[in-house]
Amino acid sequence: MSQKTIGTLYGVGVGPGDPKLMTLRAVEVLRGVSVVFAASSPKNGYSLALNTAQGHIPPEVEVVRLPFPMTDSHELLAQAWRANAGAVAQALEQGRDAAFITIGDPLTYSTYGYLLRTLRDMGCQAPVVTVPGVTAYHAAAASLNTPLVESRQSLAVISGVADPAEIANLAAISDNIVIMKAYRQFDQIVEAVEALPEKWSLAAASQVSLAEEKATTEAGALKGQKQHYLTLVIAKRRPAPQAD
Repeated sequence: MSQKTIGTLYGVGVGPGDPKLMTLRAVEVLRGVSVVFAASSPKNGYSLALNTAQGHIPPEVEVVRLPFPMTDSHELLAQAWRANAGAVAQALEQGRDAAFITIGDPLTYSTYGYLLRTLRDMGCQAPVVTVPGVTAYHAAAASLNTPLVESRQSLAVISGVADPAEIANLAAISDNIVIMKAYRQFDQIVEAVEALPEKWSLAAASQVSLAEEKATTEAGALKGQKQHYLTLVIAKRRPAPQAD
């Protein structure tokens, strides 16, 4: 009796939004699987990851949108994860190779990490291959022509949902701080950086690599304005003045 074959799951980062920033490996995987899964809005089915990758998905490949609610309810999120992980597991158990695509990098503030944990909790034994992608903050640094970290400096990456007061603690041990999805507490984040005892530069970028991209090295000038959901901030400690 032949052993049942199980498909391979590929977690694929498709970059910040511009299809030209997808890696060759990501394109290769999308052309080789039989089904592509993408997290999407439960309201309208929109998926930035799918919009980014669509041109590299062959027409014969099945595309499945997985709705994930934007909610703070742990119960609703857990239900969505179980349902969506179940759909992925079913395809894998049928012997189909599947890709789960995410914007940016699949292991950096991504739905992919939650999917992996849920599949493992469900006992799914499918092989997993993760394909890294260009993050929004790397693309933002490129747009701004700003080095993220140099020499012996350190770099911290945090969520914009965190308490802005934590920035002072990070500034004590980090020379550069990236705050992802800073839209919700943008003004408080800017004020927290401005209140630091040392001089810090503060840049902001939104919808990085897309036609609507906005980037500035003067993030403080944006206070009081509504920020896009895909907004990040890059704070950098300015070098101390050299003694004569």
